[in-house]
This record gives sequence, C-alpha cells and structure tokens, in this order.
Amino acid sequence: MNIIETINLTKYFGDFCANKNISLQVIKGEVLSIVGENGAGKTTLMNMLYGLIQPSSGQILINGQEVNFKSPSDAIDYGLGMVHQHFKLVPSLKVYENILLGKEIKKNKRSPFISVKEERKQIQELVDKYQFELDIDARIQDISVGERQRVEILKMLYRDVDILILDEPTAVLTPQEATALIGTMKKLKDMGKTLIIITHKLQEVMDVSDQVVVIRRGEVIGSVRTADTDIVKLAQMMVGRDVELSVTNDRTRAPGNVMYEVSDLTMANHYGKEVVSDISFSIHKGEILGIAGVEGNGQSELIKLLTGLYVPDKGSIKLNGEDITTAWPKQLRHKGVGIIPEDRYAEGLCKTMTITENCICGYHYEADVCNHGFIKLRESNKKRDCLIEQYDIRVADPAGTIAQLSGGNAQKVIIGRELDRNPKFIIASQPTRGVDIGSIEFIHNQLLKKKNEDVAVLLISSDLNEVMTLSDRILVMYKGKIVGELSANEFDRELIGLFMAGVTLEQIKQGEAS
Repeated sequence: MNIIETINLTKYFGDFCANKNISLQVIKGEVLSIVGENGAGKTTLMNMLYGLIQPSSGQILINGQEVNFKSPSDAIDYGLGMVHQHFKLVPSLKVYENILLGKEIKKNKRSPFISVKEERKQIQELVDKYQFELDIDARIQDISVGERQRVEILKMLYRDVDILILDEPTAVLTPQEATALIGTMKKLKDMGKTLIIITHKLQEVMDVSDQVVVIRRGEVIGSVRTADTDIVKLAQMMVGRDVELSVTNDRTRAPGNVMYEVSDLTMANHYGKEVVSDISFSIHKGEILGIAGVEGNGQSELIKLLTGLYVPDKGSIKLNGEDITTAWPKQLRHKGVGIIPEDRYAEGLCKTMTITENCICGYHYEADVCNHGFIKLRESNKKRDCLIEQYDIRVADPAGTIAQLSGGNAQKVIIGRELDRNPKFIIASQPTRGVDIGSIEFIHNQLLKKKNEDVAVLLISSDLNEVMTLSDRILVMYKGKIVGELSANEFDRELIGLFMAGVTLEQIKQGEAS
C-alpha cells in the first residue's frame, strides 16, 4: 500500500524548473532513500511534501487522498514530520521542554500555567516507548549531537507522525552515533513507521533502505529495490557515468621539511568562552594532515584563525619559518596559501557576481589579470575558460553568474581558483560538503595531486571517510582541543569515533585493561 504518492509534481522558481513531473510511490512501513547529485532537486521535493513550499503543478496524495499543504503544520496534521539537517532546538531549554515546544500541557483548560509533572511524565513514557537513551531533564546545550537528533525525532513522534523525512541524518554524527541512528531507523520501521531519507552516503542507503529513487536535474531517472542494486550502480545512476568511488593516497612517499607550524593557538569567543585551546601541530611538504571532529568543536574558529579572519589571544602561526599569525587573507594568498573556505557562498564566492569575477576573486590584484588597478577583462575571461576546461566546471553560460551553477560546480570554481595559483600550502575546509559523488572524486584527486607535488595540505572535514582516505596523519578535535593524534598505520574508525565523542586515550586504555 502506498502511503505517499506524487503525480507529475513540478516546481518552478521563475523560469528555472527545480522539479519536473516527479512521480514516485512510498510504500507504507518501508524506508525510501532519495539520492542524487547536488542541485538535483531532492530538497525542493521534500520541502513540497512537508508544506514549506507549494508545487507549481502536480498532485500529492497521502493514503490515497489528495492534499494541499500550506505549511508544515498541515503536513504534521496528516502524520508527516521532517527532521532537518540543522536542528531546530532551543539550547537553553531542557529535552522535554523542546519536545513539547508549542504543545505545552496546561494544568487545566483555564489555567495559564504549565503542568511540569504531567509534561515530564508523558515525555518519559515516550522515551521509554521508543527505547531512546535520553535524560529528559538535560539541557540541549549539554547533550551530544546524536542525542539532539533523537530529541528532534521525538518531537515528531510526540506529534504522532507515521511518516518521517530525515535530511542528511548522519552528516554531523560520530561513527558510533551514526550506527546508533541506523539502528533507530530500523526500530522505527519495525514499529510501522515509514521513513524517507535524503543522503549522500550510499553505504547508509544500502544498510537501511528498502527502495531507492534517483533524481538527476530535477527528474526521476530511476527507482530500484535496494536488494537489486549496489553502490557502484547507484553512483552510475546518480552521475550518469562510471565513478571512481575511492582514491589512492600514496603514503610511501617520505614527507619533506616542515612547511607550516602552529604553536599554542588559543582564542576565546565574544562570550569569553575558550573555543580554541592550545592547539599545536606541524605539516610537512608533501603531507596531508586531517582534522576530524563533530562540527561545533572549534574547527570553524580554528579555520578563521588560520585564514586571517580572526586574531588569536595567544600562540603563533608560521609558514616556512616566517611568522604569519596576524596576516590578512590577501597577505596569506600572496605568500602562497590557498584557501578553500568552510562555506562556499558565505566566504568563498559571490552569487551575484559573474563566473569570471569569482574565478579571479582574491587574486584580482595580480599582474596577469590587473593593470594599475583596472581588471584586464580579456585576460580574466581567458583565466575563466582555462579553469572551466582544466577543472571540469559545467556551465551553461560562461558569462553567467555563480548563482546559475550547481553547488558542486560552484565548489569547483573555488578549487580551481585556489589550486591554479600553485600554492605552497592549502587550507581545505569541508572541500566536498554538499557535493555529488562525481565532484567528490574530482576534488579528492586534485588534493592528492597537489600533495604529490610536495604541497602541504591541511584538511578539515566532518566526513570521517574523507579524512581517513586523504590524510597521512589525523588529529581529532573535541571542545576546542586536540584530543587524539593518529598516524596512517593507526587509523581506526572506531577509535577516531571515540576521540570525536570526547573519550581520552587514557580512558580507552583503562577500558581495554578492565
């Protein structure tokens, strides 16, 4: 029985068609995974199902009944809930208060006061029913990312939804938390719930789903039973060609001299809380140093310190022995530092500027594209065309704006711009975030190519597979500190996951001893 069905669902934003004639069926009590390249239209489709946006044409049927959701509240009333990638919780409130937000239980119909006793009773019963390990009295700011996600799921379950949409559910989880979430999804399925998952991680698709729908350029190009496919076939369907799912990092090459050195770097935020604490490391020529960790543990602040956007309270940064602690981004680039920022649109590109302007941005003062303060348009366009060809940037109109490119191709503009200047040292923060499999393959190969040219690379990523594949050494950050360091022969997913959760090496050794 189909619990959800869409018929020719179409969404236009102006002249742009984000979804075209999407027809799919979601079987009651199953797990459906929706996969596709970045910009394929997956999120637009889910937002229509959840009432965040309305379709331009087509039909949505829930249990055979056509619906027209004007808001998420309408969707929830029909038993459909959504857990977003970025959680919508109030940090200062307790677990049970967040679950009940907007549905508070009053002492009686006339009373303006909340019955805390009844609220705690109902939420504890809910937690027990679904066997979630949660302290209902803990504040959101004090619990782990995995526990916060369980709170988001319970918010929907409390509202008695039968269908759950999960958007990139494991993007910010440790390996242990991701494994636990997959177990939770299977448990919910066994209890009769229907799940729809959007994810880039094809192994998770194989682990948990019953059916997979592949979307490319706003259209459904295939639907298969998970048991009848594999990761390689899914990748081919998503991209439209054969994809190299793993790259080879030659770790037999001996690294060169120290290129980059960070000593005792420390910084407090505007609340006075220390968010980067005594960070020290060095990177050699021809080496990729990876930094792993759950997002929100100081990685963003560290990157801003290293790229000249913040100034540390103490500590130093050296490039080839030269102190660059207080250098601005322009000065860093001039000294040979390539910067791939964490957020491509907030820090790396300007959507309203042309592709040409973005291809030279940050280097627009260099002599090859600038003469006495004036941009040389012909040379700049040549630079753009070279980057488009060399870095396989797919553009419909080379004279268009960055806003016209998919996320993966926009990321390639940054990769090309930064690597084309032959940097001595590369800071790559979340280089493949929100990027499709084909573009991930390309970006990984470009970083390894630079490593093999004796460039030093710092890789910061929340994708543990990426860090383990590309790095020669790995540091793990937790609450602003380096809590673990592993060389290539020590890489272990479980061990790194424990470090990411804040477990110290001493605690691990004690656990092994006992």
